[in-house]
Amino acid sequence: MNLDGIWEFAFTRDCEETPVYDSFAPVPGCFDAVGLRYGEHGCGWYRKRVRCTGKLRLNIASSGLRTTIFADGKKLGESTLAWSPFPVEFEAEDSEHEIVIRVDNLLECHPLFREFYDFYGFGGIYDHVTLEELVPGEIRSLQILPLDHQTGEVEIHVDTNAETLRLSFDGRPAETIPVQKSFRRFVPEFQLWSLNSPHLHRLTVNEKTIEFGIRTFDWSGKQLLLNGAPLKLIGVNRHESHPEFGAATPESLIASDLLQIKKAGFNFIRGCHYPQREFMLSMCDRLGLLVWEEPLAWGNNASHDRPKDFTEGAFMDTLAEQLELTIRRSINHPSLMIHGFLNECASNLPESRDAVKRLMNICHRLDSTRPAAFASNRLWEDICFDLTDLCAINVYPGWYSDMGIDSVAPALNEIAEKLGDKPLIISEIGASAIRGDHSGMRWSEEYQAELCSAVAEKVLRDSRFSGVAFWQFADANTYINNTMALTRPRGFNNKGLVDEYRRPKMAWNTLSKFFKS
Repeated sequence: MNLDGIWEFAFTRDCEETPVYDSFAPVPGCFDAVGLRYGEHGCGWYRKRVRCTGKLRLNIASSGLRTTIFADGKKLGESTLAWSPFPVEFEAEDSEHEIVIRVDNLLECHPLFREFYDFYGFGGIYDHVTLEELVPGEIRSLQILPLDHQTGEVEIHVDTNAETLRLSFDGRPAETIPVQKSFRRFVPEFQLWSLNSPHLHRLTVNEKTIEFGIRTFDWSGKQLLLNGAPLKLIGVNRHESHPEFGAATPESLIASDLLQIKKAGFNFIRGCHYPQREFMLSMCDRLGLLVWEEPLAWGNNASHDRPKDFTEGAFMDTLAEQLELTIRRSINHPSLMIHGFLNECASNLPESRDAVKRLMNICHRLDSTRPAAFASNRLWEDICFDLTDLCAINVYPGWYSDMGIDSVAPALNEIAEKLGDKPLIISEIGASAIRGDHSGMRWSEEYQAELCSAVAEKVLRDSRFSGVAFWQFADANTYINNTMALTRPRGFNNKGLVDEYRRPKMAWNTLSKFFKS
């Protein structure tokens, strides 16, 4: 049962206040994106009456920051894994039941989100809400990992309490086998998944069907390989953000974004800085776009005024939980290429090494077919590069310095000379521009276009770089009153190659022409 639509709505300043349902709100939707509650902080209470019976699972595909689910006044569960799916199971008699979902955007007590993060933590339900009946013998989890792009061999992992498994590839006659948690098969008449030909296969086990692609990654040398061929990543960072919808962007907008990115000549998206929507990953599977995905984190420190994130148990335990959940949920998507974590953390401090080791171990334990890394902005002080599968650098020559565009090539040369032993990705780089400013100076479309052209010319023609992800696809909401207020006019990070309404700036058109030349 799909529960999307209009729900009764109440707003309170905190979670202890009794809600008064005097309004309505859409699901999916963010209560603080536009309208009466624009920019307000507190709790949104969503209520709907549903007739149902039996053993049930209520699933919220994505929400934030803290989500609590009630049925008939009884608390069923609470999640602080913002942007992640949140399922709860319960049993109901045959009657009408009151479902309440409480979501807040309060930062004070959240184990992962911090007030200094440079993106907005919207309050609301970001994605679909569904209610389903639990079936005996259901396939709880089905994962498939491509092992060999030449033979089509795959490894299948199944979690179920069924007694037998019926396997079928692409609608072919089913093979029945005793239940096994892990086994291998060769996909008959397989076709490869690639950037230009993103072919998808289907595997059905009992009543559950998933899509997957056969492709392999290799990061053992200085270059990245896709299906045994050299790969150069040409990408953008993308926030799930829009001034009208917040983080609850409609699927039509997600599809439009990805088509716009693909058509411009990009082949890579770094999803920042939280788990990606299931629809987004599925669209990348179909379009032939590669994805970097990471759990929620940004600029975390071991000695910040509020938390000591690397040594505080709540932060690391919650982050590890979300990373594991993210990998397990996304592992079947052939577009998913890189497991990331801890964007711009204090990787120059000794405490960071244990944090990075812990998260790298999770990535390797759950998925040995993809590389894992974090994006560093510590450059010469970083002491964790030896722990990752590839090196990823966030750097902004010509923007957060007074040296101008002529500093781009020397800065990138210096990075390549220091970090040339592994595949090297410039995971963030760019400049801000206010659409319509044509002064030619900083903040103008001309300056941003010229700087991005210098980056493209250097990175894409230099074999020492495995790729680049420009910061960023579109201007995105952030906090206007935090420590970066002076560099975030309008309450937006304005480094988008297109503005918040996806209208291209000069840099977008310039890069698109460069990629196609």
